[in-house]
Amino acid sequence: MKVPLYIIVDVSGSMNEMGKIHLQRNLCRYAAQLRLIDQEKYSGSDIRFYQWAQNVSDVALQSDGDIPALNAEGSSNLCDLSDFLSQHLNDAGSARTLILSDGNFPNSDIVSFQNQLGTFSDLIIRTVAVGADADLFKLKKISTNNTVYLSENIASAIDSTIFGSDEPLTAPVSTARILESAPAETEEPEEDWDA
Repeated sequence: MKVPLYIIVDVSGSMNEMGKIHLQRNLCRYAAQLRLIDQEKYSGSDIRFYQWAQNVSDVALQSDGDIPALNAEGSSNLCDLSDFLSQHLNDAGSARTLILSDGNFPNSDIVSFQNQLGTFSDLIIRTVAVGADADLFKLKKISTNNTVYLSENIASAIDSTIFGSDEPLTAPVSTARILESAPAETEEPEEDWDA
């Protein structure tokens, strides 16, 4: 059984500005259609949608499978989000989470969010910046690999969340060191084509 992908949609009041709530809905529509776009790659994907402001709740898909209109109000609470993720981690043992947000939440909440979820080794969180005014720095802090995707890169964000890992990458060897360790090339005599 594959680990479900939780797509958490920020529906706090700031999402009403600059049409961000409509962009959120369209990003979710794209994610909901992934199995139709590439059946082989996403055939077993279990994608679940949640809305998040003061608390986290299910987004019930419409009868035709479309994402319903989202209503933005209130403020986003990272403590409730970390409680939600902790509960789902305890049930499943791992979680893949994609957060769509403008990052408009207090700095003080970020530290407690990191502390509560930092103990889980099989938790992958990716963030997608929604809106021109998105706080990339805050969104980077709540991502488990310290990266933020722009909304136009939603496909890469989803793939990184489903198939990625947070294993540290080793830096590539410098070109100079590669050249030093490479065996010397022997020059072969050129063929004479005119002979």
